[in-house]
Amino acid sequence: MANLKWNVGNIEIFPLAELEIGGVIQYLVYEATPDAIKPMDGLVPDFADEEGNLRACTQAFLIKSGDKLVLVDACVGNDKVRENFQPLSNLKTDFLKLIHDLDVKETDVDYVVFTHLDLDHIGWSTSLKQDKWEPTFPNAKYIYVKGEYDYWKNDPENEMKDYKDAFADSVEPVMNAGLGLLVDNDYKLDDNISLLPTKGHTLNHVSISIESNGEKAIITGDLIHHPCQFIRPDWSTHADRSVEEAVACRAKLLSDIADKNILLIGSHFAAPAAGYVTKAGDSYRFKPL
Repeated sequence: MANLKWNVGNIEIFPLAELEIGGVIQYLVYEATPDAIKPMDGLVPDFADEEGNLRACTQAFLIKSGDKLVLVDACVGNDKVRENFQPLSNLKTDFLKLIHDLDVKETDVDYVVFTHLDLDHIGWSTSLKQDKWEPTFPNAKYIYVKGEYDYWKNDPENEMKDYKDAFADSVEPVMNAGLGLLVDNDYKLDDNISLLPTKGHTLNHVSISIESNGEKAIITGDLIHHPCQFIRPDWSTHADRSVEEAVACRAKLLSDIADKNILLIGSHFAAPAAGYVTKAGDSYRFKPL
């Protein structure tokens, strides 16, 4: 995926895949068993193997918008202890090298924007330096939806410890450094990039809308975890805080963009990760680029 890039008008979007997590996503999308996946058309070979095992990843996206560099989400991160998510615990990946390979340094990033604040979307916000968590992108403004930030700041009783630990080691150091900016869920970052409310997975989840020169793309976040959910939009996940809202939001987005020239980019989709949505009877199909 290192050479993958998409253009939306004058905007360039580069995927930065950190880690393969097909097994994790298959667990989360609990109805996506191998037996249920095998009959589905269009998933093999990019998004599933012939045995019905899903392919997926954690990834971020670097966007070049005018003279600004924008990072969307921040994956899992290195050295983060996640006791109940062992595949995501104490990682030692070369994620930052993916950014360096684009001739971008950590100090070059202007904004880090988050679809939501689950642990697999915020980890690289900070890096461990001399036993202290420091912002990885020290010149960036970190953009948080205020409702999402407030939810975690209030230490919700029903959330797992790993999620709370992620907030403590990946969000609070950023706020303490004065780099955080709390915004509404329809915030417009610049003339090309804005937040799109898509609640359900979390109650203040957003997707990212990108428009330039009459062209448009949407980065899903966790509104859609895997292309099997185009075929079965009603399939939810163990991690959806409001299943009803997540299903409704997903159905609306797919209906709105089907058979239109709108590029959909899946935050957890394996390469090629981007494509177009088409209507197929009572459901949809994903046609990757």
